[in-house]
Amino acid sequence: SPCWTRVKRLEEAGVIEKYVALLDHQALGYNNVVFVEITLDKHDDKVLDQFAEALTRAPEVVEAHLVTGEYDYLAKVVVSGTDHYERFLRGTIYRIPGVRQTRTTFGLRALKRTLSVDPLKVVG
Repeated sequence: SPCWTRVKRLEEAGVIEKYVALLDHQALGYNNVVFVEITLDKHDDKVLDQFAEALTRAPEVVEAHLVTGEYDYLAKVVVSGTDHYERFLRGTIYRIPGVRQTRTTFGLRALKRTLSVDPLKVVG
């Protein structure tokens, strides 16, 4: 069908990156979304690589971005509660070499949750 042909072309062009299942974190017992701003001591390749590797291994981290501004990384973390978050912070983040400081913000409610933009609706 024309729809299937278009989907195949989008996959081949790299526009469709992958297919995923979105899990409901609350249904799995992870009731809190936490945003962690992380600042590193140094920015050499070794420190950045070690940090990236450690962060990507942490199961609680669902997104992580290298950012500009006052801190170096922004991580989106899911935890079951404040006790779980403290264990994650002490047992994972603070054990990564080169972490200088963190700042935490607990999300109260998601206003929008999507994985991609609709290119037909983006004004550019």
